[in-house]
Amino acid sequence: MNLIKLGIGTTWFGRKWPPNNNNYNAPDFDEIENHFNKVFGMLKNGEMLMIDTAPSYGDSEEKIGRYFKRNPKLIKKSFIATKWGEEFDAKTGLCRIDHSKKQLALSLKRSLSKLPKVDLLYIHRPTADVLNDFDVIQKLIDCDIEKIGISISNEKLLERFLGKHLLLILDFIQIPAYIFLTRPDLMERISSHIVLNSPIRKANNISPEEIYKKLFNHKDSPIVLTGTRNHLDEVIDIYSKRVDTALISKLP
Repeated sequence: MNLIKLGIGTTWFGRKWPPNNNNYNAPDFDEIENHFNKVFGMLKNGEMLMIDTAPSYGDSEEKIGRYFKRNPKLIKKSFIATKWGEEFDAKTGLCRIDHSKKQLALSLKRSLSKLPKVDLLYIHRPTADVLNDFDVIQKLIDCDIEKIGISISNEKLLERFLGKHLLLILDFIQIPAYIFLTRPDLMERISSHIVLNSPIRKANNISPEEIYKKLFNHKDSPIVLTGTRNHLDEVIDIYSKRVDTALISKLP
C-alpha cells in the first residue's frame, strides 16, 4: 500500500480547534462522514490515507471508530496514527502530560477499544525525561504496534535529541510545518518519515495555497495533515495539481 502525502488531522473532530477559536461548533457525524468521504474518494487503487488522532483530541477517536463501523471496507485504505502521553479534560478544557509506563498501557488499550486498528503510535509532546527513559521507550517498542514515532513541537528539544539512538529507531516524526520550512538543517538529519501538522500557522506573508504547494512538492516528501475543517476542498484541489507522484512510501 502506498501512503499518500495528504493526511487527515482530526483535532477539531473532538475539541475546540484552533484553541482560540471562539466560534467553534462541534461537528455532527454527517459532517465528519462527508469530510472523510471526500478524501477517500480521491484515492487511487492501492493508495492509503493517514488519519491522525490522539486521546487529547476529545472524542475524536470515538468518532473515527464510528465512521469505520459504518464504512468497514475503507479500513484497509487507512493508516491510523494515534498518540499517548497527553490527556484532555473536557470539563476544564485543559491537558495534562503523563508519560509513565502505566499510562502508556492504559492509553493504548483505550485507543484500541475505540479505533478499528492502530498502525502508528506516537509519544505525544515528549519531554527530555521520557526521551531519556529507556524503560518507557522499551515499553513503547514492545507494544506490538507496527510503527512508532514522536509528535514534537519543541524545536530546541528536537535539535537536542537528533542523532541519538532513540530518534534513529523511530519510523515517523511529526512536527509543525513551520519547523520543517525554516530548519532545513534539522530536516536533513532526520531519517524517519516526516509528518507535518499546522501547515498554515506561523507563516508570514505566504498564502495557504503557496504553503501547501511548497509542502506537497518538497523533495523530502513529507505527509501534510489537514488542520481545520473549512478548506478541505481547496487543499484537495492543490494536492491534485501537485508536480510529483505524491506517494510517500510503500508500507510493508
